Amino acid sequence: MTSAAIPTPRGSAHDGRPSMVARYRSFRDARAAIEQLESRGIDGDDLALVGDTAQQAAHAEDRTRADRRFLRTTSGALAVGVAAGAVIGALIGAVFIGVILAVWTPATHAAWIFGLLTGWFAAGGAVFGAFVAVSKRIGFSESWPLTFEDEPEAPIWLAIYADGDELRTALEATSAAEIVDESGVEAALTGADAERQ
Repeated sequence: MTSAAIPTPRGSAHDGRPSMVARYRSFRDARAAIEQLESRGIDGDDLALVGDTAQQAAHAEDRTRADRRFLRTTSGALAVGVAAGAVIGALIGAVFIGVILAVWTPATHAAWIFGLLTGWFAAGGAVFGAFVAVSKRIGFSESWPLTFEDEPEAPIWLAIYADGDELRTALEATSAAEIVDESGVEAALTGADAERQ
């Protein structure tokens, strides 16, 4: 018996059957789960919001509030990453350039050389800090941005298309309200949709 594929908002690579789905009470919980699963090594391409709630979030007409939430979250993480990177880069630069200037003393303007080169290290550290902040804070799943939409009244289902022995353990660590294996996916999603109507 062949089951129908579970539709996702994007459709793309996730028209197949997920190995598991997990139900969350809010988009915030689903976002945290996506971030936590990605940090445990599950590829963001293997995570997608599914069901009616995901479809409605993908086709929302007014994204103003969602965009504000998205920018607030990412801007804060980016600012911290840039500031921390700049400070660490400046410290590394100060030590490195200080040692060089202690060994080799230029004829003139040692303070200017020290300041400028330390500034370059700080700038490099800021760029590196920005990349680290983006990679650590922003989820790579195509469904991650949808989690900034207004909270629905219906449950939110996250499908996992990966396989692995520790997948259930990783999902349990995300505080999912319910975890359903492949055999019960369709019944869980259609049951949730029927309850809404």
